[in-house]
Amino acid sequence: MGKIQFYIVNDQRETAPKKGYSLRPKRSIAIDQRTLAQHVETDSQIDSARVSYIMSSIVKQIREMVLNGHKVELGELGVVGLTCQATGSDTEDAVSVKGNVKGLKFTFRPSAKLKDKMKGVSKEIVRKNVNSQDGGHAEDSVLLITSRKE
Repeated sequence: MGKIQFYIVNDQRETAPKKGYSLRPKRSIAIDQRTLAQHVETDSQIDSARVSYIMSSIVKQIREMVLNGHKVELGELGVVGLTCQATGSDTEDAVSVKGNVKGLKFTFRPSAKLKDKMKGVSKEIVRKNVNSQDGGHAEDSVLLITSRKE
């Protein structure tokens, strides 16, 4: 299945939605398209160069479809599409794209099957040692997040 690790943060920023201690998922290295294509090659016996070309084409087509107002269903993965950040108006006549739409967001909604699989993922809190290679903090300590002074 999968395994997600979490670390503890103490978020003291003014803008924090909830100040205090919470958990954040530990992120591993990002997997780039080349690495993903190599994994697909191993799984499918299609050479990674061809897989990478097809992936680039798929990304281009998804981008085009979404920017033309479509939602794109990606099978058991989920659905991608656009939502907008907008303000309201007192009357219907006062509504305009320029006046009310503040921005667009590219969104992803996982499928029911993916959500179900996520429930089965093991979860654990990670404690880092001061001497760890990734510059971690002392064991049993907490990462403190504060606002930057400018």
